[in-house]
Amino acid sequence: MSILQWVQLQNAQANYQPIRQIEKAKLMRLKLGSIANSAIKLGRAAGIDIFLHWTFILAPLFLVYQWRWQRNLPWTTVFILLGLLMAAFASVLLHEYGHALMARRFGIQTKDIIITPIGGLARLEGMPQKAFEELLITIAGPLVNLVIAALLAVYIFASGGAWIPSDGFEGLAEFPVVLMWMNIALFVFNLIPAFPMDGGRILRSGLSLAMEHRTATLLAGILGMVLAITFAITGIAIKQYPFVLIGCFVFFAALYEIRNPAVLNDEDLESAGGDLNS
Repeated sequence: MSILQWVQLQNAQANYQPIRQIEKAKLMRLKLGSIANSAIKLGRAAGIDIFLHWTFILAPLFLVYQWRWQRNLPWTTVFILLGLLMAAFASVLLHEYGHALMARRFGIQTKDIIITPIGGLARLEGMPQKAFEELLITIAGPLVNLVIAALLAVYIFASGGAWIPSDGFEGLAEFPVVLMWMNIALFVFNLIPAFPMDGGRILRSGLSLAMEHRTATLLAGILGMVLAITFAITGIAIKQYPFVLIGCFVFFAALYEIRNPAVLNDEDLESAGGDLNS
């Protein structure tokens, strides 16, 4: 069966099974809601609750063990690196606010923002039915990281700092340049067209301008699953297992999205809600 035939088959199934698909979407929303229930509320800003998933606590504990006891770094350096980690996740939080505040401009509110060890999740109360609006909401997140990197670049230029960090982290002096490159990496990584990551949603928005929304979703989802498998295989090959975790997450998220009536049936987009992850 060709990819085009598979897409046509999925479209036909979406047309004949709308009720069952909508119920599945509602069930998935309940599951996503349970994520917030297992998270710690950090506060509220701009009318949006901010949660930290409990598994996030495991990341600094693992890194402290690796930095202090495996690499024998001094405690001063360990604390600076932990500060850099917190600054990186603050950048992820601002990225999610980029999505949320742009969505608000189109009348879509955000339930909450959840920070996890592998990124952030802005849980929108709906998704726009216009492809151009979805494009703006999606691109707003990566653009926030680009703006942060640009501001740090101005600071580095004004202070006469180095543009490339040294092989060994040298403390607070290199904090701005490392954070700048982290934000550039977040910008580039999120533009990879692996649906449902930001780049994949941008691709889906562009395809939706030329074809039905459900067909655009299916094509973007197929590419997302292919790239997810590539992530996982690459991670195994280079022994960077976080890539395997990200690959698995993207694969199953893409699989869910192409089966979800909230994305397959245009008329259900707003009522089913949406989630933007980074």
